[in-house]
Amino acid sequence: MVTEIASTATVARTAQVGPDVTIGPGCHIGAGAVIGAGCELMANVVIAQGVVLGQNNRIFPNAVLGADPQILSYEPSQTALVIGDENVFRENVTINGGLAHGGGKTVIGDRCYFMAGVHVGHDCQVEDQVVISNQSLLSGHAKVERQAWIGALCGMHQFTTVGRHAYIGGMSTLHRDIPPYMKAAGAYPCEIRGVNTIGLQRAGFDAGGIAALKDAYSQLYRRRNGKTFAESVRELAQADGADVHVCYLLEAVQNSMKHPLGRFLELARDELNE
Repeated sequence: MVTEIASTATVARTAQVGPDVTIGPGCHIGAGAVIGAGCELMANVVIAQGVVLGQNNRIFPNAVLGADPQILSYEPSQTALVIGDENVFRENVTINGGLAHGGGKTVIGDRCYFMAGVHVGHDCQVEDQVVISNQSLLSGHAKVERQAWIGALCGMHQFTTVGRHAYIGGMSTLHRDIPPYMKAAGAYPCEIRGVNTIGLQRAGFDAGGIAALKDAYSQLYRRRNGKTFAESVRELAQADGADVHVCYLLEAVQNSMKHPLGRFLELARDELNE
């Protein structure tokens, strides 16, 4: 099919626009940007310089993808925002490009859904099939693993990780890593509330795998029998025949415990500052 570009849209000469793309009125496509086949850009969408957009993405009015990072010390440099396929970006979503000294790249996976007003900061990583609800904000260097769900009005501290298949209740403040497969909610502290059973069932987890995760949750967070959290983690990690998902949960928790504030990704920054 033929690409349609509204007469009031501006597309840089060096931008690459694939087939079957719709670019609505008032849109701006920056120099060197790549727009994959089948994308739909509604009114007043901004795709900044150098953004790479995969195929079949839908971008609703007033979204801004790839603008400069919001950091006082930012100096213009060649950074990137790379977006996969079949994502939905609702109204007023903003996603910043990366910082040169922070990796230089913000990455969005495939089939994610960003609801209205979501912000994703510089150098974030959002994996496949993630849902981020209205007005939630990700600070720089945050990571959201695949098939996680973040409720509305959440704030995510820089360098924090939300594990795969985790579910975050609305209005939560994420100042520490959230383990995979868990439900979490609250603000200062945000606490683990149980296993994301419904999410795991929808994702096709079998009953045995869910039961193993529930047992691990119980041993870690509910009935430690006088043991510290670290002791409970070590005991579970040493058990024979552990479920593969329990092993991933324990690996994530052990990684988070390496940093005093429970933010595993921040270890890399701490090492650079030593």
